[in-house]
Amino acid sequence: MLIYLVALAQSLVYLAAVPVCGAFCVSSRDGLRSGSGAAVFRARGALRRARRDMARRAKKRKSPAPDLKRVFRLVMRLKLAKLTLRGTLALGDAAATALACGALTSLASSLRGKAEALEIRVTPDFSGDARLELQGMIRARAGQIMLAAARSGIDEIRGRIAHGKASH
Repeated sequence: MLIYLVALAQSLVYLAAVPVCGAFCVSSRDGLRSGSGAAVFRARGALRRARRDMARRAKKRKSPAPDLKRVFRLVMRLKLAKLTLRGTLALGDAAATALACGALTSLASSLRGKAEALEIRVTPDFSGDARLELQGMIRARAGQIMLAAARSGIDEIRGRIAHGKASH
């Protein structure tokens, strides 16, 4: 029986160390479109799924929007292994484009403690046409994601109990 418990404990430790990659794409070509994808071990697969999701959503035009508040709370609880944001930003006004790119660059310095590796490369485009092309990648361990999701759920339940709300 002890051997089975040790094997179970080892399996859980290995499972918690599996890297999970989440990718997202945002594009303003042919209207504002976005897509997201996830993969285990390989970042390239997650980005491929995000691009495929973005193309699929462009054809549908009717896709439910994710609850960004919950997603943001979950990501804020994670200790990320890697965070990458690359792309091009043009807002039609040179000053607004420069301010937005500067704000994204300052975001990198504020997130230094949240990620082990951080890369934000958003290139300003002062050509005059308003467009947006961004790709992002978040990499975290499966154990970190499970703990963050559990903590977020517990905090939400506590908040509902404190406010007397029974259901969402």
